[in-house]
Amino acid sequence: MLNTLIKKVPQALSELTYKSDLAKYVDRLPAILPGDRQIVEGLQQEGTVITSLTDLDIPSTSTLLNAAGHIAPELLKIPPKKNRAYSRADSTLLMQYPGLFLWGLEERLLSIIENYLGLPVAYHGVSFRRDVADGSQAGTRQWHIDIEDRRMAKIIVYFNQVGENNGPYEYIPKSLTPPPNVFKRNYGFVPDDVVEKAVPSSNWRSCTGGAGTVVFTDTCSVFHRGRMPTESERLAMFFTYTSRKPKNPETCKSILSQDELLTISKSLSDRQKQCIFWKEFSNL
Repeated sequence: MLNTLIKKVPQALSELTYKSDLAKYVDRLPAILPGDRQIVEGLQQEGTVITSLTDLDIPSTSTLLNAAGHIAPELLKIPPKKNRAYSRADSTLLMQYPGLFLWGLEERLLSIIENYLGLPVAYHGVSFRRDVADGSQAGTRQWHIDIEDRRMAKIIVYFNQVGENNGPYEYIPKSLTPPPNVFKRNYGFVPDDVVEKAVPSSNWRSCTGGAGTVVFTDTCSVFHRGRMPTESERLAMFFTYTSRKPKNPETCKSILSQDELLTISKSLSDRQKQCIFWKEFSNL
């Protein structure tokens, strides 16, 4: 009993610090456009918002698409690793076409994410993935909830048409997402039949759409998965953000090395650099 209480003390102090940081930072949140405010509110209420590159109208989107267009043919040549149903662009490819990584640092996107997190942003980079239609329901194709932080944000950009049978991102709305302990675990993968007992499949939401579809989602607040593609593969980019004091910092890793980050950040603003090198700027 005493040991249990002792273990809970650091966790309780951490939560108190987090709430204090939120309160201290609320007046320093950047101003955002009304349309961007709707994205923040959608994340707060639903946990996920669907939009598009066209509607977002981010200035460097053409550079993003050009970079992705060069990387995609190379990605198709990379076989999935053993026990994985996907392959992803490595750091060499990302450094050859830095527009992909840099799109995630657009000032407007950072302001949207910061308003949702309520704290300064840490940017963990981008993963450009090819999910193959191999009949496997392994790994992140199973229901799970992420543990990096109390809140986090991912921006998913589809590079090809993603229908119900092409591996769409699927989630349970925030209001219906049960706490992980409902499934007798704090994290890990949960089978469909177990999830179905807690949340009927009629309440599961699939994010389908054409190339250029954009999904903002908080994978720490909603149970989610990439549904198993059965007809054709999915090509998608995943941009990841947390606060600079994440709950589990050991799980927050960039695909780029420190030297690569230094190289790619040379022409960035101070704010953008702080988002990349967030460990050095974790104080409010």
